[in-house]
Amino acid sequence: MIHMDGIKDEMIANNLTPFRFTHPGEIIKDELEFRGISQREFAQSVGMSYSVLNELVNAHRPLTTNTALLFEAALDIPADMLMRIQTKYNLQTARNDKKVIHWMTKIRKATAVL
Repeated sequence: MIHMDGIKDEMIANNLTPFRFTHPGEIIKDELEFRGISQREFAQSVGMSYSVLNELVNAHRPLTTNTALLFEAALDIPADMLMRIQTKYNLQTARNDKKVIHWMTKIRKATAVL
């Protein structure tokens, strides 16, 4: 759809799909680097294994609610913001999954005749 000002819907900032999805671990990784805190040091200080933290900051593990609260306490990054980012990451990843696309297409076709 094109608006009266000649701008297409897909060109409006709120309608854009990012080229690369942001995992909340990337935000934690950037914050640790900015503060000069090593992953090993941070993991030890919050009672988390280094391997779990490393998997999380490298987007190989999803952020849980408990971990979001832990990061909020340690880094003062709101847990609800981190969880919204995780939810958006999950949705965007699923929307690009060929199995999910196929499944959704079948459901839309089936429900169109109801």
